[in-house]
Amino acid sequence: MEYRQGDEIEVVIDREGLGIDQGVGHLPDDTLVVVVGAGGRIGQSVQATVIAVQRTPLGASILAATKS
Repeated sequence: MEYRQGDEIEVVIDREGLGIDQGVGHLPDDTLVVVVGAGGRIGQSVQATVIAVQRTPLGASILAATKS
């Protein structure tokens, strides 16, 4: 699936991210998602809005922010 800035997604947080208050998860198609505002929410499903999409030869990664 193609993801774009502004898309709303749901992702389960697998682990803490490298930045402050970040969580990392994967979408069903294995797209990596870094979610700002999801630190400390491992194992939880969060609603987030896509901020940016980075495409590489290996696939896409998404930066998203939790919905207020």
